[in-house]
Amino acid sequence: MIMRSSTSRKHDLIGLAFLGMTIPLVLAAQPVEKKTLAGVWEVQISAGGGPPAPLLSIASFGGDGSFTTTGDTRFSLAPPNQGLADERGPGYGRWAQTGDKEFKLTFYAVLLKDGLVNGYLQVHSTLILSESGTEFTTRDCKVEFMDANRKVLDSDNDQVKGTKLETP
Repeated sequence: MIMRSSTSRKHDLIGLAFLGMTIPLVLAAQPVEKKTLAGVWEVQISAGGGPPAPLLSIASFGGDGSFTTTGDTRFSLAPPNQGLADERGPGYGRWAQTGDKEFKLTFYAVLLKDGLVNGYLQVHSTLILSESGTEFTTRDCKVEFMDANRKVLDSDNDQVKGTKLETP
């Protein structure tokens, strides 16, 4: 049997007490799981914030900040830009988290007229995630329609709602 001095036992007890106090602090200091957009979403877009019926799309938010979208592609523009496009291609862009439940999204898509690229669509939006993390709405969703030289011809503010279909 090994005998230890009372000083050594005091150090052991102090060490155990310190350890007992620091473990709860370390556990409490662990980051809270962040809400994320990563996954596949069904998206409803109300162009210009009003009628006609919403366009439907599928949006994929990658865990690396990548973004792609496709869905209803046919649309019409009001005069004088109605000749710019009658369809849009898939959208590609990036997203980043800017707050606990707030995200910035920017993406681009080509605009097609009779199947040929005739311009670009540029979207800048702020997405607000619901408390449950399964829905989002937009604030400040600005859509710009540009010709092939990237000259802005028209813009509007859309209202967008998303429902999460799948998490990676």
